[in-house]
Amino acid sequence: MNDRLVIGGPTALKFVLDPHAVWYVRPSDTAARPSLDALGCRLHAARHHDLERIREACAPYGTVHLYVPKAGARTKHRGFCSHVWRKPVPEGSLLLWEEPDTGLTVHVVAPALALLQTAAMAGEAVLIGAASELMGRYPHDDKGPGQPACSRRSLLAQLDAMPADMPRLKRAQTAVELAFEGSRSALETAAAGMLSLPRDLGGLGLPRPRLNHAIHLPPAQERQLGYSPLTADLAWPQGKVLIEYQGKHHFESRRVAEDDMNRASVLRQLDWWVEQWAKHDLQNLLRLDDGGRRVAERLGCTLPEPDAGFRELQGRLYAGLTGWRDLVP
Repeated sequence: MNDRLVIGGPTALKFVLDPHAVWYVRPSDTAARPSLDALGCRLHAARHHDLERIREACAPYGTVHLYVPKAGARTKHRGFCSHVWRKPVPEGSLLLWEEPDTGLTVHVVAPALALLQTAAMAGEAVLIGAASELMGRYPHDDKGPGQPACSRRSLLAQLDAMPADMPRLKRAQTAVELAFEGSRSALETAAAGMLSLPRDLGGLGLPRPRLNHAIHLPPAQERQLGYSPLTADLAWPQGKVLIEYQGKHHFESRRVAEDDMNRASVLRQLDWWVEQWAKHDLQNLLRLDDGGRRVAERLGCTLPEPDAGFRELQGRLYAGLTGWRDLVP
């Protein structure tokens, strides 16, 4: 059987780590490899029907990023984006992806190496977005939030175990420290990042919120709402400040809209200050500034006036946090 190396970006990786995935994943040999050549990538390119099967399985999650040992091993197969990876493959970085009864075997990297490979072709904002998805609960289907591929602690432990001279290791570690755990969507991550990441990255520099923070309701409010705890998208519990990010489904369902109003009413009864934001509040930098100032005032912070240079940083940050899957090498 010929092994084919498919090193997915974090989205593809989360698919194969999903315990409900139809394909089977198990740990492979954990020994360090000197290069992708050692896995037979140079000699045994993936067959067309194998690539097609992988592409179909990963279609809901965007482009599948393939890492190859040299430019001549790139594939032009639709749905794939090839990148040259000439560095060593660190110990413990590989998983084995098997489809039962077909003989198809694919190696997939563990989260830390996936992040290092993203660092090879991305700036800080994109890297923070990728790390946030690895630690987030982005839904894979309509069944609700998924499980994180890893926690911040485990991802940092994987990176710490790598050789100190591994290329871009420090950048990846910094991105993990700045990323957000527990997010349920890219735009929820973007809201947290635009408000709280450092200003030299394009964020407003406010205190970091807790994402999907559980608020346990007193009996009267629990009866009014019908459930407890209430999960708040972005919360600053110390100041009782809360932002609810409303995706498009909030505007397409009367039931969801009514629940949003009831949630806000219950929270205000408990002295929480509540804002409801939609996508256009993040895309329009003037609206973002206004919302950020309101949050800052409630938290006792002061925001400096933005200049043209900061506006450019804000735009890059938003694009990186929300569009990192569209990377072009």
